[in-house]
Amino acid sequence: MNKEPILVLWNAVKSIADEIKIYKETMDEDADSVPESYLLLRSDITNTPFLYGDGVTKIRRADCDIILVTKGVATNTTDLHNVNRAKVTEALEAAGLPYDAFNLGYDDTIKSTQYSWSVVIHYG
Repeated sequence: MNKEPILVLWNAVKSIADEIKIYKETMDEDADSVPESYLLLRSDITNTPFLYGDGVTKIRRADCDIILVTKGVATNTTDLHNVNRAKVTEALEAAGLPYDAFNLGYDDTIKSTQYSWSVVIHYG
């Protein structure tokens, strides 16, 4: 791929942007404006050379995350968090992006449930 990692992530999930608020890199809402459920796209968590050509990096490898954050405890499959989780998974699979998924569970400090997809993107 030749696109910047954040654009690859955006292109994979933009089809659900009308249903789930999506932020790139940071969520910048004040405490009273935080959506019930949102996605946070984080690119270049690590960014390393992947393929060299005559001593010059030709392709880079970027580790990225997509994090779903939803207010409350998601204990049922019909809860907003689990419905949105299925939408994100479907969007990633439709985009053909391989991922590792992690249920981060409920975080009492922010009173929210979180789920994360880790994606590796190669670009030149």
